[in-house]
Amino acid sequence: MSPLDFCVFILYLIGVLCIGWASARHAGKDDEYFLASRSMGWLPIGLSVMVTSFSAINYLAIPSEIFGYGLYVVVSFPVFFLAAWPISKIWMPYFHNLHATSVYEILERRYDVRVRSLASGLFILWRFFWMATALYASGKIMGALTGWPQWLLILLCGLIATGYTFIGGMRAVMWTDVAQFFVLFGGIALGTALSFRQNGLDVFRLAFDGGRMQPFAPLDGKFFSLDPRIRITLWSGLIGTAVTFMARYGADQVVMQRYLTAKSLKAAQKGIWLNALASVVSLSLLALFGMAIYANACRLGAFAADNGLSLPAAQRQAMALKQLSLLIRSFPAGVAGLIVAGLLAATMSSIDSGVNACTAAYVTDFQKRFQWRMISSKWLTLAIGIVSTLLALLLIPAIGKSNSVFAIVNKLVNGLGSPLLCLMLLGMFSKKTNSSGVFVGGIVGLFASLAISFWLKPLALQYYAVANLLACMAACYICSFLCGAILKKSR
Repeated sequence: MSPLDFCVFILYLIGVLCIGWASARHAGKDDEYFLASRSMGWLPIGLSVMVTSFSAINYLAIPSEIFGYGLYVVVSFPVFFLAAWPISKIWMPYFHNLHATSVYEILERRYDVRVRSLASGLFILWRFFWMATALYASGKIMGALTGWPQWLLILLCGLIATGYTFIGGMRAVMWTDVAQFFVLFGGIALGTALSFRQNGLDVFRLAFDGGRMQPFAPLDGKFFSLDPRIRITLWSGLIGTAVTFMARYGADQVVMQRYLTAKSLKAAQKGIWLNALASVVSLSLLALFGMAIYANACRLGAFAADNGLSLPAAQRQAMALKQLSLLIRSFPAGVAGLIVAGLLAATMSSIDSGVNACTAAYVTDFQKRFQWRMISSKWLTLAIGIVSTLLALLLIPAIGKSNSVFAIVNKLVNGLGSPLLCLMLLGMFSKKTNSSGVFVGGIVGLFASLAISFWLKPLALQYYAVANLLACMAACYICSFLCGAILKKSR
């Protein structure tokens, strides 16, 4: 990167730290530190939800998927709007009236404290894996663009995000998310526009010739197959992604905590629809960016006769990252710095939100509930941020070159969200489950989900979330029946 690129990058870092510092004067009691005193409007809620769920994983995974396989993944984009309807009409009114800090409080009201603690503990575990994966992906792609060591970038991103969250709490998190959205979206839009300017309409021609506009052009008949072993189909893209999004928007403290910051129910509902629109537009631009990267690689003669379709997944991702780096480095001075800042913004928005939400869950569901030794929310925030950063560093040798980030996210990280969604669905709607059955079944379902994620092969990527949800549901209902029968017999 040029000196101007580094200046843009540094100015962005200074900007987010200033926002965190400006928010510090508000940070006091837990209601402010975790919920911004329930005073936020629809704009910061919607943009914060969007960038919280949008990390460098998306920045790397979506163009890499398009580059390596074609447009199959875009079938999941409309699910943002499909998921927004039940969330805005059912979930938000339900939780808005509870005036809770942790969304898992409802599980104690419906069942008992064991189920609440299980859900909260599962959430914290899930989010640690998510934050670590997001930091790992961010460090990987920014390392390719800047030439800096991956471990240094992980430390920089993790510790800065932890720092302003530590200082300003939820208010700092949400307003930095708003600023980060514009940096992120600006980087994506400018990068896509410049890549099309360099390659013109040849982007579409080369993508078509190389099979990167499948399954739509030419139409792939297998895309409509019901075979669950095919990597991505219409049905896996819709059904599997719907389960994943419902876990994200309907069971994840990170996202749902933003609903609880709303000054009104209407503000929260408008925010989730803004999130859907912003997400679809941003991901669509990334899909176009992926096609442009492929076209640029074709012009440079980077492919053999089969256009790279015979390469293993890891090699396709490595080639996509290399070509992405070459394309961005060809942009005018300052643009690469904005794109790297956008990458950093995408990841830092996930880290700050995850750290604050994990702290809120621990303080509310464990520390206060069981009257454990009180530890300052700020110092817990600092500790959680440091631990997640260290976990990301451990992923460098653990993942290496053996797996694609996209596959890891769909099979493991998103899979951990399905048992949590199961507990929330049962707590909100089920009349035939009991406390002991849901507690034992939740534990059984968690281990079943991990087993499915690691050992069930072959299965379409998005179906792992569905399989995990069904396994956990079955475990909870079976255990509830058995526990109920034992209780009747004992009487």
